[in-house]
Amino acid sequence: MTQLLDLMTGAQDAVVQLLRAQLPADQRGMVRHSLKQGAQPPFHLIGDIASADAGGKDEQAEDIEVDVHTVYRGADRRELLAMLHQVRVAVTDRRLVIDGALFRTTWAGASAGSASTTDGVTYAGVTTITLTAEPA
Repeated sequence: MTQLLDLMTGAQDAVVQLLRAQLPADQRGMVRHSLKQGAQPPFHLIGDIASADAGGKDEQAEDIEVDVHTVYRGADRRELLAMLHQVRVAVTDRRLVIDGALFRTTWAGASAGSASTTDGVTYAGVTTITLTAEPA
């Protein structure tokens, strides 16, 4: 077997790259893999990443789930739901190569809370993306 690739870091990079390229222009700058303290919504934050082996003997392949946390501040949750849908469109059935690895993406689901946070105007949701990753 050749040297193993870092597919988890690559998965994060792939999701960031896709979102920054495919989301509507007014949301591309909202995509983050980390937040500074006190960051204010709206934003799309790359959240939990989990990887599972999907390869056979002597081959590297992984199924990687990446959560994207979307936070919106405004008068109505409807805008949050629209943002979640735009993430779905951005990542559905895409392929890209990063650092010698091929990533194929699929939308795995999304959820949004029914109420705002205690401030009455901040809404949050999560989109789960599945990436199949292997050396290119």
